[in-house]
Amino acid sequence: MIVSLVLFAVLGLVLLAAAAALTRRKRGSSSGQARTAGPGADRKVLETVALGLQALAEGRARDARRLPDVQTVVHSGQRLTVQLGQADAAAPAPWTSDVSGKEWSLDPATLRTTGTSGGGPTHPYSLTVTLGLHRGDRVLVDLAQLPGPIALTGDDHEVLRLAQAVITEVVSGPVGHLATVVLVGSATTPPVTDGLGARSARLYPAATRKEALAHKEAPADENGGRSAGAPAGGTHARRLFVVTAAQFRDERWADAPLRETDALLVLGWITDAEWHIAVNTDGSLDTGRLGVLVDTHTARFA
Repeated sequence: MIVSLVLFAVLGLVLLAAAAALTRRKRGSSSGQARTAGPGADRKVLETVALGLQALAEGRARDARRLPDVQTVVHSGQRLTVQLGQADAAAPAPWTSDVSGKEWSLDPATLRTTGTSGGGPTHPYSLTVTLGLHRGDRVLVDLAQLPGPIALTGDDHEVLRLAQAVITEVVSGPVGHLATVVLVGSATTPPVTDGLGARSARLYPAATRKEALAHKEAPADENGGRSAGAPAGGTHARRLFVVTAAQFRDERWADAPLRETDALLVLGWITDAEWHIAVNTDGSLDTGRLGVLVDTHTARFA
């Protein structure tokens, strides 16, 4: 009898230890996502991205070099990394280049230590927005670097959620303070507008393509004036136009005279999109030609 009780006790301890180990593994596997959980942590990550991009712009101006095309930004918690469109090994401090010259990185703690001058140029990457997480790392893409229409496809509800998260981040986040989002036609009505998490002077409704393209005002800062560091000519200003697939076809947005710094986001499938981003039912994204891996899109953790 005593032996049986001892065996049961030992077995119970073994089962408890196994359950604890399983719990630790689960927590460890999701630790990357936990890094960005909560609005405070989310804001802090975006502030780090904004500071990093500003340091990049200030450094290149200081070195009298042109700004590189930044295609993607990855924040892992330990490192902030940018992928460039073309190789360039002349990374300004505190950024460092890899051997190929196509990837620059820095320690986010360096930004908090050195800060930025405050008097240099504002970064021109205001349409850099979060697509989601890959293995716990936050993945951002500069939509202005994608020429032609960008179509979000998949389940209508998930497409709307992702679009709303992107729009909200641009008009309320620290990265996009020189960007304006223009909602056009049917994109100015519910359910698109009902799910937006921010109301901003930089969120502009337009009834038609003509009215949308005529919107050339420089974005304002939180005090209603021109953003600090913005050049007088507005060369760092960016515009993101958002239209539904029906509006895109009806108003022939494929022929719209967009600026190189503009981006066009289409909600739904269109045949002549330069870029298709499909929202999968498990929350991951298929970014097609873009080639960016996303396990969990931004609306799932925003």
